[in-house]
Amino acid sequence: MGVVAEPRNQQPAQQQGQAQSRPPRTMSAMVFAILPLVLVAFGFAGLAGMCSFNPGGPSVDTGSVPTVDVSGELRSDAASADFPVVEPQLPRSWRANSANTTTLPSHQQVVKVGWLTGGGDYLRLAQSPGSEEELVAAETRKAPQATGTVSAGGAQWVEYRSMRDERAWVAERAGVRLLITGNASEQEFRTLAEATLRAQPVG
Repeated sequence: MGVVAEPRNQQPAQQQGQAQSRPPRTMSAMVFAILPLVLVAFGFAGLAGMCSFNPGGPSVDTGSVPTVDVSGELRSDAASADFPVVEPQLPRSWRANSANTTTLPSHQQVVKVGWLTGGGDYLRLAQSPGSEEELVAAETRKAPQATGTVSAGGAQWVEYRSMRDERAWVAERAGVRLLITGNASEQEFRTLAEATLRAQPVG
């Protein structure tokens, strides 16, 4: 009597039963399997849309920044300040986007206005009767460390290192310290320095 060999790929009856009882994949199951991948792809697409590469460095969208009424703010500050506050007349392409007052540790008031320049950079003017060292430390957030002097508007400005890649210029007019800081070009620093020294006190 011959022996019949069983096929090698023959599965046990129990495994065959399990395979036959497994329900077929439906379209909804496939959709739910793919859905997480789609959501992740949309997430990456959203992040890519929010970011942009600018080989020239960061730029400021001037259309999205606030604008302040410099004249109104400085008149209000001058009414409560015990020193003459001046308003520099700057090119129309400059936009004032911040104005506020702070107080130094010596309780001297600081009146500040910030502008976006015509080139899209930022400069801030701080006016205070406080000492130069105290004002520089407060506005640059660094211990005062002079790097040289610059002549602008008929005055000698002492240049200091400031936060990040910024610098600061400081001069004195009628007992009031004038500090300019920001990341603008030297020509824009000079524009603000000269306009500040020409300006008359507001009142």
